[in-house]
Amino acid sequence: MHTRSDCRICHSTNIEKYLDFGEMPLAGGFLTKEQLKEEQLFPLNVYYCKNCTASEVLDIVPREILFKQYFYMSSATKTLSEHFERFAKEIKEKYLKNKKGLVLEIGSNDGILLKPLMDLGVNALGVDPALNVVRIAEEKGCRVVKEFFTPEVAEKISKKEGQAEIITASNVFAHVDDMDELMKAIKIMLAEEGTFVIEVHYVLDLVKKMQYDTIYHEHFSYYTVKSLQRLFERYGMEIFKVERIPIHAGSIRVFSRNKRKGNKAIERQVKALLEEEKKAGLHSFNAYVEFAEKVKKQKNQLNSILSKLKKEGKKIVGYGAAGRGNTLLNYCKIGRETLDYVVDASPLRQNKFIPGMHIPIVAPEKMRESPPDYALLLAWSYFNEVMKKEQEFLKKGGKFVIPLPRPRIIGVKDLQA
Repeated sequence: MHTRSDCRICHSTNIEKYLDFGEMPLAGGFLTKEQLKEEQLFPLNVYYCKNCTASEVLDIVPREILFKQYFYMSSATKTLSEHFERFAKEIKEKYLKNKKGLVLEIGSNDGILLKPLMDLGVNALGVDPALNVVRIAEEKGCRVVKEFFTPEVAEKISKKEGQAEIITASNVFAHVDDMDELMKAIKIMLAEEGTFVIEVHYVLDLVKKMQYDTIYHEHFSYYTVKSLQRLFERYGMEIFKVERIPIHAGSIRVFSRNKRKGNKAIERQVKALLEEEKKAGLHSFNAYVEFAEKVKKQKNQLNSILSKLKKEGKKIVGYGAAGRGNTLLNYCKIGRETLDYVVDASPLRQNKFIPGMHIPIVAPEKMRESPPDYALLLAWSYFNEVMKKEQEFLKKGGKFVIPLPRPRIIGVKDLQA
């Protein structure tokens, strides 16, 4: 492990810390019983770059530790599956000019976008280093290069497949420490008139909705449109379109291209979001200091609710063994004395333990067989999907504790109101 002294987006050293989580486990490092005693903790701090406005984790855990085995399966939620099915149709109908043109997906995971692209007859190829999830994608018939996307890998792919008309990277930009290596690979792989599309968690939503739980070691960077502009400009590219999307409780889809004469005009939404960021204070350090203070208050409020319920003798479990839930549990120090277990639908996580807090992870059936009084909704960003799925639990009197954006309790009557 090492700690950076500069911003990975613009290389400025004008950076300042605003949030300190202390020593934390790897949020995606779900543990077997044998691994509980060997678990490592790493410092987790968040810094603000006063030059480009990016927020960043600068304590770097090697990517070989973080991503060679990966427990996040994109297709585990209906919300994400439907989101990428719609995106696949948009790619084919709106952006792919050549029917045989290559669409390359960086960080293709379990084929959540590759499969619908393939079903639509699109020439699609993925790149992903996580062997366990790549195996799932290949079982679906997807083509995947099992590597980190480096300039060397980009050269190999472009020689074999040709350059890509469209490159996508959904929830990838947050996971990369060496952005220069990634951008060089993209420049090699992207056709001169090609389009590069990213989806990434948006700092504006992170701050407004108190989403500190999305901060963990795997997420190196948290972007404003301004910081992305700075990055692309360094590589002769420009952002020409930005869409705000609800996925992960607030993300942006950013369209970029090589700077060329004859490019169509940049869409108004780009300037509008830059102005909105400035108005919200995101281009100055004070907004982040205020955010950090609110995070501390939110932690105390949530712990107060859970402590009161336990004193009343209530049975509480966790719902959703997500990486962001692991940040919340560890930062708020919510352990086995509070939660009996955590339910999760992913077989990759079941029969393992929450990192740091070592709470057992079980299949959802256990919650249905012996319903608790309350479930702490760690996967709160999928609120609507979970409420539909757990109607039976709610009708029988079960309630959810929603931790963010503000701690509150939700029962069936609250949903009917």
